[in-house]
Amino acid sequence: MPSLVSFQAEDIADILIIAALIYQMYVLLVGTRAWNVLRGVLALGILWFLATQFKLDATKWLFDRVAPFALLAAAIVFQPELRAALERMGRGRVARVSSSDPVQSIMTAVRELATQRKGALIAVERKTPLAEYGAAAVMVNAEVSAALLQTLFDSYGPLHDGGVIIRGDRVIYAGAVFPLSDKNEGWSVKHGTRHRAALGLSEVTDALVIVVSEERGTVSLAQNGVLKTDVAPADVVLALQEVLGK
Repeated sequence: MPSLVSFQAEDIADILIIAALIYQMYVLLVGTRAWNVLRGVLALGILWFLATQFKLDATKWLFDRVAPFALLAAAIVFQPELRAALERMGRGRVARVSSSDPVQSIMTAVRELATQRKGALIAVERKTPLAEYGAAAVMVNAEVSAALLQTLFDSYGPLHDGGVIIRGDRVIYAGAVFPLSDKNEGWSVKHGTRHRAALGLSEVTDALVIVVSEERGTVSLAQNGVLKTDVAPADVVLALQEVLGK
């Protein structure tokens, strides 16, 4: 009871401020390469805590010596995110409310592109961040729409050969380059570079990747290292609904 009595309004304010800062850091870092670095730092922090609790003197001594340099290294690694955080705090944020259905928008674009036999490569992000594959691409950061996707994959456009990365209801990057799969067994000559890139990305991430064949006008899906060809529209819709939760 004495500890509860000593719990003041200032303590509540402290907790709320720290929680807000942690949440803001999460929002800024998730979806970037820095997010994986942060997870590594947290793992080291847990190891440091365990070493302290179980009196692992050698491990604790090592962490005590490295910690000051680690803080400096973290500041250097997260410099772009820290700068973005300060800029965002200065200008404030307005929550976006999406009025579109990304599943239907993507599906409409896929149907049109397949009918017109225009090649397309669309990656829908899940838990694994795809930002590193957009590092050399063009940032779009626009609401998903069928018209936008069709324009990006227009045969006369400068970005049509690359991939599009979608996160939630936003087109984040266009013209992205995905890693090519090394798979040769069972590979068909009817599958080109787009199919190999789709399969390659699905082998190293949990993304759902949609491919529209320029030569045949068919649709393929790559997920979890498996490429499914000549997929029916209904199956594409089901896969998108599973990923986007619609």
